[in-house]
Amino acid sequence: MINMYDTRELLEALIQMLPVKTFLLDTFFRSQELHLTGNVDIDVEKGKRRLAPFVSPLQQGKLVEKRGYNTETYTPPYVKPKMVTTAEDMLKRMIGNHIYSGGMTGADYAAVQLGKELAILDEMITRREEWMAAQALLTGAVVCTGDGISQSIDFQMEASHKVTLTSTDLWSDTTNATPLEDCEDWAELVAKDSGLTVDTIIMGKDAARAFVNHPDVQKKADNLRMFMTRITPDQIKPGARLLGAIDAVSNIYVYHEWYWNGSANVPLMDPKKVILGSTQARAVRHYGAIQDLDSTASVSRFPKSWTENDPSARMLMLQSAPLPVPHQIDGFVVAQVLA
Repeated sequence: MINMYDTRELLEALIQMLPVKTFLLDTFFRSQELHLTGNVDIDVEKGKRRLAPFVSPLQQGKLVEKRGYNTETYTPPYVKPKMVTTAEDMLKRMIGNHIYSGGMTGADYAAVQLGKELAILDEMITRREEWMAAQALLTGAVVCTGDGISQSIDFQMEASHKVTLTSTDLWSDTTNATPLEDCEDWAELVAKDSGLTVDTIIMGKDAARAFVNHPDVQKKADNLRMFMTRITPDQIKPGARLLGAIDAVSNIYVYHEWYWNGSANVPLMDPKKVILGSTQARAVRHYGAIQDLDSTASVSRFPKSWTENDPSARMLMLQSAPLPVPHQIDGFVVAQVLA
């Protein structure tokens, strides 16, 4: 007989579970890499738009400087949420069960409870990954604080890619602000610094409302001869809503998603900010080594279960070392468009 709590059984159960829907991770961080080390080293080579020098065919060839590279080192932060099932829990009615229904043995209850708890822990970790992706794109850094950890990971986003509008440039100014030109300028900045083309714009709730209602946008959207600009609300996936497109530059989405900070639901996407990015930018979900003696492979999740004798309890823990890294950070611009 195989114990359902063996690591191999837990891993198999975890693989079969449906992941939490995550818009930012699915849009930009679509690839993942697993590592057997605590640190992740990435070599980054940035090119320049150099021109070949003119030279007379009677002269020697002109030497040009070789391109160098930088090595970026990241240490993925660690998460290890766990849950406990006691003997007392097994005496309580499970949700959805009739008060007098019977037939469930202790093993049956344990199997059902295992599935529920694995799903809860996996959702918590995935939601944390989405939070990290949001912080990386909104601030250019991820700050991780918790029990025994205080870690700041800076992705070196240029100051010019972190825009804060003021005064009459704010999108709340319906007379002087030019939201369409702003988006075009920021898309041009991405093209200049990264060589990539912006194809996605993500707006917070307030920013999207100011954008859609702005006369500058309304005027262009109402011009039937300009099909390239359209505002056609359409639900595309949980948490995100497609607004339309700007002059064939980008698709515009509104992102509605929250997380619980211990006292209130907080939006993952700053309501007053806008993110412009390219889905072609290299952005990877990295997973560091699982620091557990029972772990023998590089995995994104490592479940573990054990019993305590006094008081009697079954512990279930899920470990991971995730870090979404926007390697081509120049492929993104974040702008605060409202005060």
